[in-house]
Amino acid sequence: MWIRFLSILAVAAACAYPREARAAFERQGEGVRSCAMGGAGVAWSGNVWGILQNPAGLARITGPVVAVAVSPAPFGLLELRRTSLAFAQGMDRFTAAVTATRYGFELYREITFGAGCGVDCGKGLRAGAALTLNNLSIAGYGSASCIGIDAGVSWEIAGGFEAGASVSNLNAPGLGKDRETLPRTLQAGIACAFPGGLFLACDVAEDVRFPADIRLGAEWNPAGFLSVRGGISTDPSVYSAGIAVRISPVEIEYALTRHEELGFTNRFGFSLRLGGV
Repeated sequence: MWIRFLSILAVAAACAYPREARAAFERQGEGVRSCAMGGAGVAWSGNVWGILQNPAGLARITGPVVAVAVSPAPFGLLELRRTSLAFAQGMDRFTAAVTATRYGFELYREITFGAGCGVDCGKGLRAGAALTLNNLSIAGYGSASCIGIDAGVSWEIAGGFEAGASVSNLNAPGLGKDRETLPRTLQAGIACAFPGGLFLACDVAEDVRFPADIRLGAEWNPAGFLSVRGGISTDPSVYSAGIAVRISPVEIEYALTRHEELGFTNRFGFSLRLGGV
């Protein structure tokens, strides 16, 4: 069992940075839409998963939203299963959200709980912040926890054109006696909706320890109930595609990503949106 455990950790390391050791609690864009679009999403408004990508993106949600995202066997390994839940409730210019994520198996497990909010400041400007409680458990070694602070802003420059920026774990939280620092990532991006149902997004994300990752994504809505998506990220090189079907108020999503070294991962999502964006 321990040989398989070490193999799984080696795969997890390559998932994030093929040339470097992986840090715990790597953000992987929990939302299926973001995954299908190369991981882009820092500039989106009305995004329930913004609590983990850019809390300012919560601000345009004006009604209750419940979402679930599951990656059942990344790279063919059931032990790397990832399950995330999110709930957001909009109240006039203020939106509150909570989330929970579970990653791993009985020998290695990461659990994250988050709570955040987004505020519409007027004139297209939005701001947000979130707290995350991160718990790491390794069989035979015990567990450790820490609290991270995220923050972000977004600006609707013109109709259909938005820019955003965020920072995760800006307080540089650390785990255990050695205070292993959680990934601290800076993100900035733009998103633009065009006539004919075309939506494009571009992000630049940089962990302060590693080179920048460029993320490009596109979405086409040929009909009101259907979205087709695709994207790419550069570090590591990952290609992605996906589809979403909406039967109001329900949306069902699927994304397929291909890591250049590790292969394919399936992601599934479900959301129930009872009002607002």
